[in-house]
Order: sequence, then structure tokens, then C-alpha cells
Amino acid sequence: MPPKKTSTTKMAAKPTTKVAATGGAKGAGAAKGAGAARGAGTVKGGGAAKGDNAPPPASKPVEEPPKPVRLPEIEMSIKSIPDFLLSDKDEIIKKSPRWPYIVNPSGVLSTFIKYRNVNVLRVMDQHEMEAEMIRKALLGALRYGKPFVIDLEDSGDLFKAMITFLNNILPDLSELLFTKKVMEEENIDKLIRKNDDEDYQRSIAFQTDSFSFAVLTKKIEVSDDVKEKMFVVRAE
Repeated sequence: MPPKKTSTTKMAAKPTTKVAATGGAKGAGAAKGAGAARGAGTVKGGGAAKGDNAPPPASKPVEEPPKPVRLPEIEMSIKSIPDFLLSDKDEIIKKSPRWPYIVNPSGVLSTFIKYRNVNVLRVMDQHEMEAEMIRKALLGALRYGKPFVIDLEDSGDLFKAMITFLNNILPDLSELLFTKKVMEEENIDKLIRKNDDEDYQRSIAFQTDSFSFAVLTKKIEVSDDVKEKMFVVRAE
């Protein structure tokens, strides 16, 4: 009797079909997972590359404040300076946004103005450059409408030192003085102390209309810093 080939064939074919089906399903799943992984990797990589190649944000250029315009120099006779400071008949000081920086090489004015109604302090005198001395001299000039003069004598290099002495009273006093804002009531109040005389306690009573400030020096050369803060008057 011949062997049953049909049964053997069926037995062989059955496991083959099962294995193929199972393997195909797993293969498809693996491929899907690999594809997802590759996709995720591509997106992530692309995002990183885009971030690395992005240009930095443009920075705005820093604008420097405009420098003050230098005013033209003025020439005067020595004899005319006291009246120039005390009465300002031509209103040169009043109309100017700055105070005068008076150059007098002979030094005659240093002695001359001492005998006028002017509050004068010498920057070379340590006692006169004490904060309280400067405060009282400035406050008195504002109160009674007098010129307040600081004498640099023969050293124009002490201009910066003078600014330091002024700022020892108030941190911004030099700026308030150069810009003429020191004559405003709110800034005068900053200079008044409780132990000052009664005449100084009310800033509204101050005669600021006739107040003036000036710097006096023998040195002929004038620095750019001075020219930006004051106007130059040459008295010879």
C-alpha cells in the first residue's frame, strides 16, 4: 500500500504558513518602530540644526548724548568785570545758559573783587574749600543776590577739584550750579539746614534774580571740559 503523501504535505505546509505569518507580522512591527524612531530622530535633529544656525538678535547701537555747544569767548577790560558780575547791565550773564569763566593772567581781579560785594572762595585754601564754608558762601549769595566766585588762582587744573569740593555738599551740586538750576526753590531747600539763621529758612525770600556764579583763574589755557560747562571771558 503506498504511503500517504497528502498528510505529510499538510503537516509540513502548516507550520511553514504559521511561521511566515508570524514572522511577517513581527517584521512589519519592527519596521514601523524603526520608521517612527527615524522620524523622531529626523525632527529632533532638524530642530537642533535650525537653532544652531539661527542668527543672533541684532543689538541696537548705543546713542551718545550730544556734547554741549561751546560758546564764543568774550574780551573785556579788567575795570568792567566787577560791574559785569554785580549788575550785568548788558544782561550777558542772564541771557547765557552758562556762567562765566574769567581768565585774568595778571591776577589783579583776585584782589580787586575782594573789596566788592562778592562772596569769594579760593580753591587753594583748604579751610575755604570745606563743605560748610562753600555751602554758606553759596547760600548767602543766593539769599542776598550776590555773585559767588571761586578763584582757581594760577592753576586751571584745579577745576575738577573744585567740582569735587562742590559735590561734597550735595552729590549733584556742581551740575545744579553749572546749569543754573541751583536757583530753583526746591534746590535751594536742599542747601538749607535747620540750624541756619532765620533769614535763610525760607527759599521763597531768596533774591536769585541778581545771583551769579563765576570762576576766576590766571591760567591762559582753557580746557575743553571748562568750555563745555562755562563761557570764557578774557580780562586783560
